[in-house]
Amino acid sequence: MHPQIVRDEPGRCPICGMNLVQRQRDDNGEVTVTVDRSILQTMNLRTAEVRRSRLFRRIDTLGRIEIDPSGLSHVHPRVEGWIGELDFNTVGESIAQGQRLFTLYSPELVNVQEELLQAVRSGREPMIQAARKRLETLDVQPRVIERIERDGRVLTWVPWHAERSGYVSAMDARRGMFVGPGTEIAQIADPASVWLIAEVTGGQIEWLANEQVVEIQRSSHPEERLRGRVDFIYPELSPQTRTARVRVVLDNDNGSLRPGDWARVAIFAGPRPDLLIIPTEAIIRTGSEERVVIREADHRFSVREIHAGMESGPYTAIMHGLEEGETVVTSGQFLIDSEASIRAGHGRIGGQHDH
Repeated sequence: MHPQIVRDEPGRCPICGMNLVQRQRDDNGEVTVTVDRSILQTMNLRTAEVRRSRLFRRIDTLGRIEIDPSGLSHVHPRVEGWIGELDFNTVGESIAQGQRLFTLYSPELVNVQEELLQAVRSGREPMIQAARKRLETLDVQPRVIERIERDGRVLTWVPWHAERSGYVSAMDARRGMFVGPGTEIAQIADPASVWLIAEVTGGQIEWLANEQVVEIQRSSHPEERLRGRVDFIYPELSPQTRTARVRVVLDNDNGSLRPGDWARVAIFAGPRPDLLIIPTEAIIRTGSEERVVIREADHRFSVREIHAGMESGPYTAIMHGLEEGETVVTSGQFLIDSEASIRAGHGRIGGQHDH
């Protein structure tokens, strides 16, 4: 037989003169192609065995350093009043724990202070405790309450002090401004911990898991490489980019990591054990399906549809369609697939004939 001879209608083989017969599919729906040995020698054919193995993957992406929200202090008054002195002037200014931030005049605070002083003069402990509690509820700090009792006089301008060190990350206050419980005078950010938020695209998301090692190279310090671990994978995709966000918590005791800085990010994902894998180059992808060419014997091949899974570098996991130990073609498969497509066509006549 001369299988390389293909015609669209019945006829004779131009080599041996025998009648051409119609090609048939195998019982399992695969198309079998027999390639002449002399042709195989010119095709630079390469193959690989279907095997089980572990897959690792390095995911390269970009990330942005952000403020850790758990380190934010929101400065709100709990009473209405007017700001007197404002002891910080701009976003980014350093703040020390215990530092005075501003003073506030509030008629309500004046009245509660007077109640406290009257209770102290009466010596009635229940009344003293009640007045102290009211001032604490209005967010007057213990050191200020102690000062009122010690000095025995009302503070017209009540001071507010920083509860933690950091820097001013946001401010919305000016001297003389009227403020109330809904006014955020400032945000104080603790720089000791920051977040790196990385964006991961669709095909990479299935590889992600918490505690995976992450390597970070900042744009501002490309000579330095930092390491962290995946702390959280956000469940929602961005509607604009269809990417998932990944969070890495980084120590920043020396303050060198600045929110807003960009970084190159490498996430070391895996391993995924006991996967059936083949070289990615063996897969023939069309708009509607994925398939491979299988070497059945020395010069006999078949084309089979498969379902490919996750990719890792030069290898792809196969979800179904192949068995361990089978042999797939990794170079030259497109020629064989094209030949098989022709022979699988309706009414196609191939060179399958007997002498």
